[in-house]
Amino acid sequence: MTRWLGLDLLFIWLFKTILSWVVRTQVQPEDMETLNIDPELPVCYVLKNDSLSDYLVLESECKNLPLPTPSEGFEVGQYKHGKAAFFLAGRGWVWQRKELIQTPSKQLVAIVDELEKNPELDIQLIPVSIFWGRAPSRENSIFKILFSDSWRVPGMFRKLLMILIQGRQTVVQFGEPVSARQVVDEKLPTELTIRKVSRVFRTHFRRMREAVIGPDLSHRSTMVNTLLGMPNVVAAIAAEAERPKGSARKANSLARGYAREIAADYSHSVIRIYYIVLTWLWNKLYNGVSVTGIDRLKKVATNNEVIYVPCHRSHIDYLLMSYLLFRHGMVPPHIAAGVNLNMPIVGPILRRGGAFFLRRSFKGNRLYTAVFNEYLNMMFDRGFSVEYFVEGGRSRTGRLLSPRPGMLAMTVRSFLRTRRRNFVFVPVHVSYEKVLEGSTYLGELYGKEKKKESIFSLFSTLRRLKGKFGKVYVNFGDPIHLNDQLDAIEPQWHSQAYDDSSPPPWVSETVDALGNNIITGINNAAVINPINLLSLALLSTPNQAMDERTLAEHLDFHLAFARKFPYSDQLLVPEISGAEVIAYCESMDVLVRQKHPFGDVIRFAEDKALLMTYYRNNIIHVYSLLSLVACQVLNHRRIKRCVLVNQVSQLYQFVRSELFIHWSEDEIAGVVEQCVEFLVDYGYLVANDVEVWAPDPRTTEYMHLSILANTTKQSLERFFITVEILVKAGSGKIQRAALENACTMLAQRMSLLHESSGPEFSDKALFKTFIQALIKNDIIARNGEGNLEFGDALIRSYEDAHSLLSADTRQSIQQIAELDLEKEFAEPEEA
Repeated sequence: MTRWLGLDLLFIWLFKTILSWVVRTQVQPEDMETLNIDPELPVCYVLKNDSLSDYLVLESECKNLPLPTPSEGFEVGQYKHGKAAFFLAGRGWVWQRKELIQTPSKQLVAIVDELEKNPELDIQLIPVSIFWGRAPSRENSIFKILFSDSWRVPGMFRKLLMILIQGRQTVVQFGEPVSARQVVDEKLPTELTIRKVSRVFRTHFRRMREAVIGPDLSHRSTMVNTLLGMPNVVAAIAAEAERPKGSARKANSLARGYAREIAADYSHSVIRIYYIVLTWLWNKLYNGVSVTGIDRLKKVATNNEVIYVPCHRSHIDYLLMSYLLFRHGMVPPHIAAGVNLNMPIVGPILRRGGAFFLRRSFKGNRLYTAVFNEYLNMMFDRGFSVEYFVEGGRSRTGRLLSPRPGMLAMTVRSFLRTRRRNFVFVPVHVSYEKVLEGSTYLGELYGKEKKKESIFSLFSTLRRLKGKFGKVYVNFGDPIHLNDQLDAIEPQWHSQAYDDSSPPPWVSETVDALGNNIITGINNAAVINPINLLSLALLSTPNQAMDERTLAEHLDFHLAFARKFPYSDQLLVPEISGAEVIAYCESMDVLVRQKHPFGDVIRFAEDKALLMTYYRNNIIHVYSLLSLVACQVLNHRRIKRCVLVNQVSQLYQFVRSELFIHWSEDEIAGVVEQCVEFLVDYGYLVANDVEVWAPDPRTTEYMHLSILANTTKQSLERFFITVEILVKAGSGKIQRAALENACTMLAQRMSLLHESSGPEFSDKALFKTFIQALIKNDIIARNGEGNLEFGDALIRSYEDAHSLLSADTRQSIQQIAELDLEKEFAEPEEA
């Protein structure tokens, strides 16, 4: 500071005058009394870097606040100084290089010396952080963003531009005072005391800067070099070098190539440019973004390592999360992206936005696995939040996909290696009223080959984007603490040593349970919107059409149920009526109105009906048990309450595996009773203390009950198909892969014969999940030859299945199942 104090007073006066013209500050905290500054003790301010402009801004703000100004100086014992401020780091003259000189301030040395001489003295050291240009909600200029504050220490010319461009968006952050006496009283050697005080303030300034502008990321090449020096990577390189035709040089080069392929190149300036571009994009394509649950996130974001785990609906998900977090003053995460997106132009842009790339499979590549594991561990170790999609890919059906264990396993192992900060997973439900890739998903479900991503296909897609896409809804769910998950699986994990080369069995159990809880947590945070609610109702009718008045009543019923018995405390239900839902969907061009003297008929346009199953599947889990109750009563016509509860409970374990529903088996009886109560209140059921029965088939209430029962019709048909094939094959006669193929083929034939079933009905992934649930619940098991065996439990399910569906549906499935599938049954299971 003494360097520029000797400058001509006229220059300082001119510079101060310029600052008064161009600088407008926001001071934090707003209430200075919260800092608990003792008015009886002297004050000295601490600034991070040597800067005349920062000092003059501090001087100006202290004059406006009930605080002593730096120009008043301070006195401690025999030491007096005319400026009550010092810098942690100084540097050479303004035209010299920008590297900071980390030498102790003369004021700090003198202060410590005086306090050591006189134990009764003390002084308050107040850290002050000054940020130029941190106001993302008001920034609308890419030029301004390029000259806003960052981790890099600016040179004279850049700092001048920052002041001129960003001066009116300056933040002055006062920290709580630090008692120098408390540190001196630790009786450390003088040199160590000075170092400790400096370290305390460096830590404070680093944390403040991380909170305001994001974490400090080393240059990408530095990160790559650090990564290649990790012990696990060094060992993998050595192993690669020993392979035939291998060499240390080739192995090192290969490892470096992997590291550069993976590593992000995070740029704060690019993130801010994203904010401007994406604000335009959301307003261009969508009618805004609705965000809820952000308070749940902020409660855990400060002292925990946050891993964002959203559902994956669209490629836009990558951009959406970073945009929203930045908009709400939080640091955007590093995002795991498929290497297929690392294409020219797009890849570098995503990489600078925090994307790091991973391959679809690591199998058989020890070196790549080691490099990626260490990179991910480095991210966590440096405290960066991370985002990835546990489903592994985008859902083509609107249902959540079964969790993939890869990234979760690496995350759990990384935590167990260091055990520093607690890891918290934040499930995020993303709901689009219209997804951009909707038509593409439909084509892929019909068997069309998935196109490889390219820059040309991207531009082609953007060029074709027309029409209305509605709103986007983002709901942050309840955080899931990894500590709690480990405690539930292995209470003694804290005291157990962890060897990453041979992890104990409870690690795999934790990963499986964690994946299921995350997917279930995403469903808990579901959002009901007009599009998915209308899809749920209309697709449950025989011809995807309904009288307008009746449809409005049915929609009101669904809304009332979700409000009275919410699926979870995170479920979002709009304050809207059934009639308003219809009007909104009509404005979005997703339905067709057919005029009629007795009342208009509402239906989906022929080219949109099958696509609407995607949106229905976003919320089908919310109404699944209500539909099962309706289905059971409708097919029995009259049923005892205890039998109803028992049969729904037996079905629930299978529906739960497909839809990832959160209720435990012990809770089902209570939920069934709630459903019965609500249906009785609406007249859709009649009941006494012992029995429940359906209303007269000629009534409107019976029609509503039938529509409600159809909501889970396809899930029940898949259940019946699987059980039918198992029983016809016989116990111990069919392998799992052959069963999956047979179920898929039978469902495909059902789709051809009944077009309303749609291509998602025969989705092989759904049958895989269902068969896995049968194995998990000990309904079926593999014998020594790998064939599936079953006993009385499956036979009872087979007998109960006959009461689930109408006679016509059962007969259709049974007739198709009579086809000769012996060849498929005999095929060996795929490796």
